Amino acid sequence: MEKILTMGEIMLRLTPPDYARIDQTRSFMANYGGAEANVAVSLAYFGHRCFFISKLPPTEVGDSAIKHLRSHNVNTDYVARGSSLMGIYFYESGFGGRPSKVIYNRKHSAFTRIDCSEFNFDEIFKDATWFHISGITLSLGIRVRKVTYECLKYCRKYNVPVSFDFNYRSRLWDEETAREAYFETLPYVDYLFASYWDANHMMGIAPTDENASMEEKKRDVMHKLLDKYQIKAVFSTDRSIFSATENALSASVITKEDEYHSQAFRFQILDRIGAGDAFASGVIHCLLKNPSDLHHAVDFGLVTSVLKHTISGDSSRLKEEDVYDYLVSSGSKGVIR
Repeated sequence: MEKILTMGEIMLRLTPPDYARIDQTRSFMANYGGAEANVAVSLAYFGHRCFFISKLPPTEVGDSAIKHLRSHNVNTDYVARGSSLMGIYFYESGFGGRPSKVIYNRKHSAFTRIDCSEFNFDEIFKDATWFHISGITLSLGIRVRKVTYECLKYCRKYNVPVSFDFNYRSRLWDEETAREAYFETLPYVDYLFASYWDANHMMGIAPTDENASMEEKKRDVMHKLLDKYQIKAVFSTDRSIFSATENALSASVITKEDEYHSQAFRFQILDRIGAGDAFASGVIHCLLKNPSDLHHAVDFGLVTSVLKHTISGDSSRLKEEDVYDYLVSSGSKGVIR
């Protein structure tokens, strides 16, 4: 039986209604979200058996976050309880020419107090079939990174495939610390979600020819990344921004033997938060079903992300048929070279 694991912090999200700014509002819409929690919820809607590794305070707010996860069929057996604070973030929805804004209040949250002694890693990983993490989790402090690296070691011990999303956030940590953590993590990674900027700037991988086209430089740098870390595939998205409420998105995958670029979709935005997590979940869903069909994984992940932009809240609530219906109705043409 499959057992998909994700590890990260789930936070309380507070959003002013009706695209208001924070200094305008007298009330907030409350929701729960976090990168890896979003991936777990989305995969559960695709029919997978998902478990979330985390830590929450033993308070009513922590209980509410647990109820949120369980209501979306995510198992919380590996959520430790302790400390007193819940991570919070404020999200100001952009509109037209005004971009969205995120303000974090998570520095001393329960998750940042997580410890290896709170988990039985053999029990967690001995029958696991997938493990997903992101750079956001790595950014949350030395204690969190220690637990993450222990999880990765047990993935290696039990041959559990690992997917990793760079997800660099400058508001959470500096580039030097992030780079060190990425160097520590990538040797354990099988499937990577990364941009050219991640590989070139964060990992210091330079293209052979600086005068080459961007497409050629991206291909060159990604192949060097694949070779250096024995990664099976690198997935990326490319976004064109027309306004805060209208974007276009395409996606690609590069392996040592192959390269695929999707067509671009242009769409209206209700809520952009969690769109990258939706892409990751769509790709992982397809890899779990057929790891050899990477082209289909890209298309499915891309449409999952596009549709997530139309769903309020952090996580996708899409079923597989929702994604296929959109692919059919949009007349998807597949690859654009």
